[in-house]
Order: sequence, then structure tokens, then C-alpha cells
Amino acid sequence: MDLCNLSPLRPGAILVLGLFATSLLAQSAEPSPRLRDGMVISMQFLPENAPLSDADVQAKGDRTASLLRGERGRYEGRGVMLTLVPEQTELTTTEGEDRQDYLIIDSGDPITRNWLQPGAIWGFHTILLMDSINRSDFETFIHRYWSPTRSDALPDSKLIFLKNLSGPDKGEFSYIWLIDSEETRDYYFPEAKVPSKMYTEFEKGWNWIYDPEYLGKYLAAPEDELFTDFVVVR
Repeated sequence: MDLCNLSPLRPGAILVLGLFATSLLAQSAEPSPRLRDGMVISMQFLPENAPLSDADVQAKGDRTASLLRGERGRYEGRGVMLTLVPEQTELTTTEGEDRQDYLIIDSGDPITRNWLQPGAIWGFHTILLMDSINRSDFETFIHRYWSPTRSDALPDSKLIFLKNLSGPDKGEFSYIWLIDSEETRDYYFPEAKVPSKMYTEFEKGWNWIYDPEYLGKYLAAPEDELFTDFVVVR
């Protein structure tokens, strides 16, 4: 899709654009690996300053392994081994401070695209909730409002919502903002936390979600307070 030729449209027309983009993605779909609800994403941070060329990326059985590099944000420059585990029951119990596991709880429309192609962006965002918030109520909010509004709202990108299974934030929530390339990410955000004019036009279609009676009543900090954009290396 030629993002440079896109122009802001009325809300109804944006929906049509989204359907068109979905159709294009389906045409280029690859059979594997395919993200879905119920799958586990396991992230193993590599030692700091370790050459990514030395990382051993090997799939085991029906698991898929990929190498990512922090490109912008909290863990810029840090290498991560990302493994997709088909089911939570297949997850090993071994935990460490450099490993974090996430359960995909809502990914919106079924995913047909291979988001582990080299060059794709995986933007990990930690959701900081107020201590008083009932976590079960917030998960219901994700399913009822946030995911239907945002998961498939922006061309060439996808939001998937996660529940943290391990690490210091066990029981909390995160989301991954998948974007097809650094070029597309930079088109929407030329700098970290600095949206382009085009992005702010698209954002008008879902800005209501941040109102105090919706997402605003749950968050202890802005949703982009803690994030890292990782780029798929291989």
C-alpha cells in the first residue's frame, strides 16, 4: 500500500479502507507462523552487547523462534529471542529475570499475515493500571471496547492484547503493536511518541476510547509510557 497517497477520510470511509487493507493482507498471507488467541509469546532477553550474529535461532517441534532487536524505546539495542508456543499448557515452568511470557488474549480479526517477516516492527507496550483496578474487569474492557476499536483500525498494522504470565508484571497486561515495516512506522511516528499529521487524522476515529469513562478510568500512566519497538532480524 502506498501510504504517501493516503488522505484523511470521513469515519465511514476509513472503515472501507480498513476492509481493503485486510483484503490485501489476505492475498499475501503465508500459512505459518500465524498468531492467534490462546498462543503464548515467550521473550528471552539476550545478554547486553551480545552480537546478534551469535544468537542461535532454532525452532523446536511446532514452536517458532525469531530474533528481534530493540530499535526504539526502553530496550533500544537489546536483542531478544522470541518464541511462539502454540498452547499455554506446553509452556515450560522455568522462569528467569531475562524471560517473560505472554498469553494472547485478544487479537481482533483472525490473523492471516506472517508478522515475523524480517523488517516487521513488534512494538511492546506495558499497560500501567491503577492499583485499585479489578484486573478481571479490565480484561473485560479489552474484549468489549479496546480490541474491537483498535486491533484492526490502522492500515498495515495490528494490535494484539496480552496477559503477562511470568516476570515482575505477572497478572498484568500489555499489548503488541505490529507494523509491517520501519518505513510504515516512521510514516505514522517520525519520532518516538511524536505522531505524524496523517496518524492524528486516523486517530480521530478511536480517540473516544481514552475518555475518562472508558480507558481513562483504568490507567495509572499513558499507554505509551513504557514501550520498545523491536524489529524482526530473522
